[in-house]
This record gives sequence, C-alpha cells and structure tokens, in this order.
Amino acid sequence: MKIWTALTVLLAAAALAACGGSSSSASSPQPTSASPAASPSGELATLIEGARKEGQLTLSWSDKTVGSSATFAQYADAFNKLYGLNLKVEFTPADSMPAMAAKVAQEVQAGRPASSDLFLGTAENLRDMLQVKAIQSVDWASWAPNIKDPALVEPNGYGVNVASLLPGIAYNSSKLKGDAVPRTLEDLLQPRFKGHIASTTYAAQFNRLAAPELWGEQKTVDYVTKLSEQVSGLIRCGEQERIASGEFDLLALDCGGDADRLKAQGAPVDHVIPTDAPMYFSWDLALPANSAHPNAAKLWVNFIMSRQGQDLVYKDAFADNAFLPGSHIAPQLDQLKASGAKLVKTDLDFYQRNDPAKLKAISQQLQSILAKKKS
Repeated sequence: MKIWTALTVLLAAAALAACGGSSSSASSPQPTSASPAASPSGELATLIEGARKEGQLTLSWSDKTVGSSATFAQYADAFNKLYGLNLKVEFTPADSMPAMAAKVAQEVQAGRPASSDLFLGTAENLRDMLQVKAIQSVDWASWAPNIKDPALVEPNGYGVNVASLLPGIAYNSSKLKGDAVPRTLEDLLQPRFKGHIASTTYAAQFNRLAAPELWGEQKTVDYVTKLSEQVSGLIRCGEQERIASGEFDLLALDCGGDADRLKAQGAPVDHVIPTDAPMYFSWDLALPANSAHPNAAKLWVNFIMSRQGQDLVYKDAFADNAFLPGSHIAPQLDQLKASGAKLVKTDLDFYQRNDPAKLKAISQQLQSILAKKKS
C-alpha cells in the first residue's frame, strides 16, 4: 500500500507541475575534457565494453535542459568520441520533470524498461521516486573520473548534480538600474514596485523557503501574503520574455537560468539572487531501476560532468555545476558568499529532512495566496 501511495503522490505532482558550498575555487578535481579515453581499465573499461554490447542509449527529458532537440547530436558525438564508441543515442523531448518521474515509477511497477535510460530531475523528484524504489544507488567515485568529489553526488549515489540552479529575482534591466534594482525579497514590498511584479502560478521556490533551515512556514506565509498585494500577474518561469517586453518589471521567485539565457540573446533582462533568500538546487541525473542500457547510462553521466559536457549544458540551459572548475555560474555564488549570505542547498538530504506532505500543503497554500486576486 505504501508503494502505491507514493506513486499516487508522484502522479499528483506531475499533474500540478509546471516546470523543474564553494565555487570555482573548490577543491574538486579538474574534470577531464571529453577526449577519447586512453587505455581505460577496471570498472570503467568494463562499463565501456558493456555499453558497446548494449549498442544504444535512450534518453528523454525536458527540452533545453541537459541537451535539446537542436543540439543533442553534439552531445552524442562527444560522448561516443570520449569512450571510443559508436552507440546510437536517441533523445526524445519529454514532459515536466515530475511527469517523467511518475512515468518511470509506473514503468518500474509494471516491470517494463524505463522510457529513458536516465532520469533528469530535482532532488524532490528523487525523493518521491525512492519511495517506490524507482532509482538505483551507484558508487560513482569508484570508477568515474569526473565524479570523485562527494559534493557532486546525492546521498548513497542516487543522483549526480549536473547543474546548479540559482533562483532569485528576474528584472527588466532597461527599467531598473543601479540602486533601483532590488537586492532582497524584502525590497519587493516597497510601494514603488506595487503592480509591477509577476510571480509564478506554482509559487516557485517559496515552498523551499518555508523549510525550517530557511525562513520557516509562518514567515514565508506572512511574506507571500504581503507580496500578493504587490503582484499584478502570474506567469511561468519559462515566460520571462514578458519581463523583457515590459509587461512586468520583475519576477519573483524565478527558477534560475532563464534570465541569463535571454540576456545572452540581447534582451533587457537580468537576475539577482536575493541575499535574504540564498538557496540553490540542482538538476540531477539518476539511474532508473529498470534502465535498459545501464552501462551506457552511467558513462553518459561521467561524460556530462566533463568540462566539455558541462559547457554543452551551459549553452542549452545557462546552468552548470557551480562546484566544478571552469563553471560559468560559479561567480554568481562567489558574489553571494562575499555578501555574507549563508547558502542553503535544497538537495536530497533537505527533502528527506522535511515532511513531503507538509511541503506539499504549504506549496498549495502559497499558490492559493498568490492566485487569490489574480486571473
């Protein structure tokens, strides 16, 4: 009964979903470049031979994250070159991360091979999948050259942090400059911002903020109640073009990455991490319990953690792992740390410490508060 209850939670999350330390100076070992493997030995060599026999790799997750329809051939070519393989790598864009988590969980329960040889999602998704034993523990450090640092891995090897996401405040950089840019969530309550702020339909990130190690439930509810009086509309994280167009001046909280993507395209959008809500989360790659090509899947994760793999991810998602040397987003964490803010990572430990039913209830409450006066 517990298994099916957990699966029901996954399916409910899918229906509601709308999306998803130190820095570059960290002591993590330098990830290798994605160049052909030179005389691999031990478990790595065994995995390469196993992948060669499997002959293919099937991957499916949200587009424009860790690979996209337009760029995936580059990933596949670099992957095959790294290991001296010629695997057929297939990528199919999928629904949201919670929806994909529910799908993989259903396949495990039905005894069918996973639709994707790897699952891409957040620690919250991994926690739910663990309840139905839908993902495997992997000892990454024993063989993966690019995953030696324990800080890169979720507890018990249930996932590898392939990209760090830094949620915060997105703003129109043509309208707000210098001291006019809010630096804290508290700043958003100033009268000058009333009617110029968007939030998300799913109250993105605020449920994390309600955890005891951040603001706690009461402070978060009180804040979101005040913020709702400032908010003039609700959008999705992926709709930050509406910030660039001037429809709204600000979005809080966002999901990380989108503002940087638009900024790189020349749009008047920028992003600030509020010093009173310094948190970050990761996209994780995890091995489903029913992966049809587990050898190739494990090799893919090691490849993605190489510098070339990380650079490809950044080109697609404007996010990479902030704790690997050469990270493009590490300077944002450096700046936040320099302000004296204490960063909180909402990883698998975080979600296992906090009651999922309570987090879900607070999320629904916050969504209701934001939606109360909005259409």
